[in-house]
Amino acid sequence: MDLHVSLPWELEEDILSRLPPQSLLRFRAVSKRWNSVFKDKRFINNHLSLSRPQFIFLTKSKIYSIDIIDRRTKLRELHSSCRDLNLQYKRITTCDDLLFCRYPPFCSKKETALWNPWLRQFNLIKINLSVGKEFSVFGLGYDNSRPQKVHKLLLYCPPPQETAIYDCASHVLRYIKTPYEVDISEIARRSHVSLYGNLYWMAYNLQTCQYLIQSFNFSMEIFKPFGLIPLPDKPCLYGLRLAVWKGDRFSLLKQTYSKRKIEIWVMENKIDDKEEVVWINLMTLTATNLPELFHKMYGVSYFIYDKTLFMCCSDDKDKHPCIYIAKGDVCNKIQIGYGQVGWFSHCAYVPNLTPVPLEFQI
Repeated sequence: MDLHVSLPWELEEDILSRLPPQSLLRFRAVSKRWNSVFKDKRFINNHLSLSRPQFIFLTKSKIYSIDIIDRRTKLRELHSSCRDLNLQYKRITTCDDLLFCRYPPFCSKKETALWNPWLRQFNLIKINLSVGKEFSVFGLGYDNSRPQKVHKLLLYCPPPQETAIYDCASHVLRYIKTPYEVDISEIARRSHVSLYGNLYWMAYNLQTCQYLIQSFNFSMEIFKPFGLIPLPDKPCLYGLRLAVWKGDRFSLLKQTYSKRKIEIWVMENKIDDKEEVVWINLMTLTATNLPELFHKMYGVSYFIYDKTLFMCCSDDKDKHPCIYIAKGDVCNKIQIGYGQVGWFSHCAYVPNLTPVPLEFQI
């Protein structure tokens, strides 16, 4: 009796879309059909929508992924795909579905990189500036008005405040006008997020005395306000963190100076909607062992999953990196590694199969 049964292709595809990237890559050799589906844009987007967020953790010499399942962490060293790259003091953030690595301000290295660790694609961007000004990288985005993404870097120069656009394909640098009310302070540069090719960060309007989300549109190459942040009469008493939620809108983490209570607010509508931005309070966390998030030297990254807050930052006592898992009035603290870690960088990230654009290849 023949026990071999072929599954419908739609069912095979659905099963594959629910597997982690590291497993999928091993299955490429099973058949030509499976190998081709991993390059299909529809499959890549469907896989991304079903993937569980995790943290990317960077030290002076190594990069790790930190997966959290059932309140247990799984630390996996990632292949850097570029062993001659010095990772020391590099900051890691995201540009939509890819990892974006850059050196901090005033570093002698004038380069940055876009990276997908699961595909082992890592492309270095060396910025050739002929001008004598000390420009540093603010963030990476792309022109989303075209069929093919055209990536660009937003660069800034210390006071007098100047900004410029660096086209990654043509290697052309252009100065752009920066409105005086636009805040690109160090805090803004360290906490920006990327969505649909544009940059967003929290800023303070000196004229209206209000906190808002500022944005830079890479298609039109303009700064513009996105929306106000929901805060009471004394916004200076709050610590704020911005993150992408559900892949198409923002979440906002708020913590008061006087108490360690954390509120998570989320956008009700998608970012591409034309409606006014509406915020709703998703949850309030009241555990007594929540960390103090103000002035964290190595930053704070977080994501929301299954109505639970997952947060990465240093602890309050010995500055050791930790993962905090909080829900309601309960917060579990998990130390990352043991011994002296020293400098580190981190970000929340959704594993995916998105290829690094060809324009970044050296």
